[in-house]
Amino acid sequence: MPEKEVINELQAMAASTGFAGLCGLLKYLAMVQEGRPFTWRDFFLNGLISAACGAICYEVMVYEGFPHGLCGALSGMAGWGGTQLLKLIEVVVRKRLGVTKEDLK
Repeated sequence: MPEKEVINELQAMAASTGFAGLCGLLKYLAMVQEGRPFTWRDFFLNGLISAACGAICYEVMVYEGFPHGLCGALSGMAGWGGTQLLKLIEVVVRKRLGVTKEDLK
């Protein structure tokens, strides 16, 4: 007899997104501990951006057919690296396109 699913898709996505946001907030607090000045604005923005990265990661992994538990764990990792990962992607894309910061101003 098949096992009954404990949580539905929306609950799993909400939990994964929340976990990613929490990981983003923890990452910001770790950077504050290393010497970065604390601001509430950056604290909340970092959490929101990380939650968005986690939600995107979750959706891509579910689309590929990975189990919800793995999707949630990797969403948390995406939340931890959220803002820095987006900056890295920006730099890579700009280099491939041959665009400099001065061109964007």
